[in-house]
Amino acid sequence: MPVGRWLARFLGRAARDLLVVASLVVPTCAVLWLWGHFAGFDYVMAISSEEWRSRRDASQSLWTPGWLWWTVFFGAGFGLSAGAVRHQGRDAWAITVACWSLLFGAALMHFGENLQFALPDHDPCLYEGCWPLYWQAVVVSAPMAVTLVVVIVLGWWAGRVGVWVRRVVPGLVFVGLMFLLALVWEPWVLPFLQGPPPWQGAAP
Repeated sequence: MPVGRWLARFLGRAARDLLVVASLVVPTCAVLWLWGHFAGFDYVMAISSEEWRSRRDASQSLWTPGWLWWTVFFGAGFGLSAGAVRHQGRDAWAITVACWSLLFGAALMHFGENLQFALPDHDPCLYEGCWPLYWQAVVVSAPMAVTLVVVIVLGWWAGRVGVWVRRVVPGLVFVGLMFLLALVWEPWVLPFLQGPPPWQGAAP
């Protein structure tokens, strides 16, 4: 076999293997970004005093170049699993990566939300039911959860949907929903989470 053809096959195989690895690593990193950094959104504590319930930090700011970069980068990463492994009818690899990301995200969400209760002398919850425990996490993770469901649906119908559609659409969904959430976070969502739960009053 000529050296040029062998090299082309080797590089092609290496690129496919790299795509398979990246298609798993990037969504996993997106989950870590969401729950390690809270994706730039202010975090409302369930146990803090009324005067200081929201964790604010310059690194948590929305609409910064870094936040925009990571949002677009991770959005594009959700479509990497489409067509990364050969399939017939259904893209099992894309479905597997999406299901893994959902399960890993749910586990990390549960762990991260309960960190505020890790110390034995932590403050009591400000409201009954420790509002907004878990509810806040559901709101912040909604763009990623919807995107992963889209990946699963497109992967299930992979035989009828082009590979580039399955690679591009999840990223557009994620970026669009993240931008929408960022637009409404400060004026509407954050004040709502900082106030009392809609179904309960303040704890006595």
